[in-house]
Amino acid sequence: MQGDTYYLEYELHDGTRVFLAFDNENDRDGCHISLDMYRAQLGPITQEVLDRILGKFNGRIAGFPG
Repeated sequence: MQGDTYYLEYELHDGTRVFLAFDNENDRDGCHISLDMYRAQLGPITQEVLDRILGKFNGRIAGFPG
């Protein structure tokens, strides 16, 4: 549906939790998979890593819970 936003909550290496927003469900799912694969194979998810991967999937930081 046009106008829908898909969200993902993710925790960075330092414990910071972020809400990520995507206009496309496939981008959200792809970003989640990529973040988990990076963490498993290459190391911790820092803010820099998050920003880089988020950009590949046309996502944005929607906020910080709490």
